[in-house]
Amino acid sequence: MFLLKTLFTGADVFAGPLCLVLLMMAFSVIVRKYKDDKIKRLLLRAFYFKMFCTIAYTFLNSYYYRGGDTEMYYQCAQFLRNAVLDDTDNFTKIYMTKAINVKTTLMNYFLYVDSPYPVFEAMHDPGNFMVPKLALPFILLFNNSYLCAALFFSFFALGGSIRLFKFFYHYFPQYYREIALATLFLPSVGFWSAGILKDSVCFGAVGYILYAVFNIFIRRKKIISSLIWIAIGGVLLFYIKVYILLAISPAIVLWLFGEFNKVVENKTLRRIMGAMTFVIGAVLALTLVNYVTSDESVQAFKLDALVETSTQTRTAYEDIGSKYEGAYFKVGSSNPVFLILNGIAATLFRPFLWEINGITAFLSAIESLFFLYLTVVLLYKKGPAAFFRNIFRQPVFLMSFIFAFVFAAAVGSTALNFGSLSRYKIPCLPFYLVMVLITFNQLGLKYPSWLKKLLGYRQPIRHLKRAH
Repeated sequence: MFLLKTLFTGADVFAGPLCLVLLMMAFSVIVRKYKDDKIKRLLLRAFYFKMFCTIAYTFLNSYYYRGGDTEMYYQCAQFLRNAVLDDTDNFTKIYMTKAINVKTTLMNYFLYVDSPYPVFEAMHDPGNFMVPKLALPFILLFNNSYLCAALFFSFFALGGSIRLFKFFYHYFPQYYREIALATLFLPSVGFWSAGILKDSVCFGAVGYILYAVFNIFIRRKKIISSLIWIAIGGVLLFYIKVYILLAISPAIVLWLFGEFNKVVENKTLRRIMGAMTFVIGAVLALTLVNYVTSDESVQAFKLDALVETSTQTRTAYEDIGSKYEGAYFKVGSSNPVFLILNGIAATLFRPFLWEINGITAFLSAIESLFFLYLTVVLLYKKGPAAFFRNIFRQPVFLMSFIFAFVFAAAVGSTALNFGSLSRYKIPCLPFYLVMVLITFNQLGLKYPSWLKKLLGYRQPIRHLKRAH
């Protein structure tokens, strides 16, 4: 069959539809517990959207990109499958092995193989090796099918999206349309978390961790299961992309302190407690960050090493230019302050329309233009002071602001390639967009008609007067 090449195999013809049916049945059971019909419809649409993104991502990587990180991870999962088929004891060894190197007994499965990728060198990194380990059960169960493994990775990311939706919906139920757009239907998030990638796992982990913390400290329900999800999500982020954990941890600490301050009734005392909370929370957050980065494998992410790490990354990208994916771009300064500001701008508002060089880059540019439009209109019409006052008086927005900007600064100043940046930045986008859209409403600004239509608001019916 002419369609079966690259990521597609004969197993996908039968296993792919089977996986879709199984996931659809599982999701229908999950959705039944929701009593609100409008939420049920939203979640079902989110499921169909996510499955569509997975199939689209697989096709584009097969026939447009012609490979990439996801194919490398798939090949490594196939090597692990071969190891298990040769000796079932290798299944346990795989999950007891942190990374592939010359000391591991699994080394031979990654050496002298027919692959266009440096798989042996790539699997030296525990974060890289974690991805094929997570894909292995699905590769074994569904006869080497990439599509099936991608569907389950995507389903995990969808679970994180739904938990982000439920988290923000708890605080702002009247703005469920805005929250749904930001958490469930954002194109870049749906697309770049739809394959066998680190990004699918990490985005899902962020949603599971945040909602689990919310359950424990705010709802005070499902304590045991929430602790388990925090442990699972924390381990995944620590080994795959520790900088996400470093960005979300301080934000969660400050959010919790802000929530606890709400119980103080006296305004003056609440302001004093708020200031003390911010200082104490910041100190605890910095302590947590330095504790997490005490491990030798993540020393590069210590606060005093970020500028050096960024400089080294920029030098590397200048050497390879735009040879591989996307287009290389410059942040234009080695000054830490300008580096951070340019990094934030690159993550949230770029690529610009004149910087695009492909289909997905065009879609990313349209989305970035949408972010830029909302931000400029909000700041121009209401001013920065009103914007920041609205953020700092609501702990959930303070958390969103800190995570979005710290994360944006980190990835925007190091991942200086639009192709990579499009994937790396997805964890912070829902937080920023929810914050901006709801602030838009809270400050009394009106959406333009095209945005109302996009969000699903019904247009008022205008009655025309009959001419007599």
